[in-house]
Amino acid sequence: MKLFLLLFFLPTTLVFTSLTTYAEKTVPIYYWQLIDQDRYIYRSDMDQLNWRDIRKQRELSETANHDPKFLSLNLLDLDSAIHGLLPVDGNMLDRAIALMRDPNGEIQQVSLSAIANQPHFVKIPLDDDLTGRYLLGIHITSGGHDIDKDGDLDAIHICAKHIISHYRNGGKVGSASVIFFDDAQQMPFEIAPAIDTAKSRYGGGIQSTHRSYEMIVRYMDQPLAGTKVTVVSSESRWQKSFITDSKGRFRVMPTDDRLIAKEWQNYLYVATHHDLEHNAYYLTTLPVMVYKNRPEWSSKAMGFTYWAIIGSALSLLMVVGLIRRDSWYNSRSLTIFENHRIKKN
Repeated sequence: MKLFLLLFFLPTTLVFTSLTTYAEKTVPIYYWQLIDQDRYIYRSDMDQLNWRDIRKQRELSETANHDPKFLSLNLLDLDSAIHGLLPVDGNMLDRAIALMRDPNGEIQQVSLSAIANQPHFVKIPLDDDLTGRYLLGIHITSGGHDIDKDGDLDAIHICAKHIISHYRNGGKVGSASVIFFDDAQQMPFEIAPAIDTAKSRYGGGIQSTHRSYEMIVRYMDQPLAGTKVTVVSSESRWQKSFITDSKGRFRVMPTDDRLIAKEWQNYLYVATHHDLEHNAYYLTTLPVMVYKNRPEWSSKAMGFTYWAIIGSALSLLMVVGLIRRDSWYNSRSLTIFENHRIKKN
């Protein structure tokens, strides 16, 4: 009986693994990237600058947050990719639908433009005075591909997504706080952080190292259990895979790569799903910027320096107080002595 089960399940497992691996290696990975990302990063080495440079950096950061953001659509570099490039028709992006959901929850289609060295990019926001969390997405479809070599033609759905926060002094804060498009027809497959949208109207596209984050994968507006999610770091080439639980969730803790000189690194979340019933293969991406934590020794050194300064100040105050007290006692003793001294007529 055991031999029969082994002979029955082993070929099935091998076939399933090979199909899954082949499918994953043949679908292209499109993702959004924020242009000039350095402008939006708050430097952690500000305490090493003088007050003029600190003021300048804050002004630059404030200006960047107020200005419109430009995002380009990119294809993951094949040298560092976990997937390969599937030869698709050249009109694939021409038929794509780009969407933006503003902080009020309204969804509208946006057009892809072209600038030098950036063939496909989008400006966010369209209304500069509306502040809050924006969602940018694109749904790319292509049909007639037998990606799993089972003889049936599969439709490919690539749903690239980006979370952008826009803040402007005096701007109107949006009335909604969303992390999903909630539109199964236009964006059927999505991944996003499980943040408390009732309390946070900003954020979601930035994470920090050594902190645990819960992520959600949804398919047709419902949590998708048992789907594979791979996290890729474009700088360090680090990658790790996760499987969503029964609620479509998983937890990830970004690592801190000390070899990277920049204050941040890019992470790309890539989730895949093969809908066998409808002969469709889905892929969704979500990029995030991961801030590097300050070195532990630096933080402790700053703490030691702080307490050393406080201790020295307290010691100096104590010494000054003792000197002043002794001076006061001496002055008081002299005054008493003068008052009781016998004076000659």
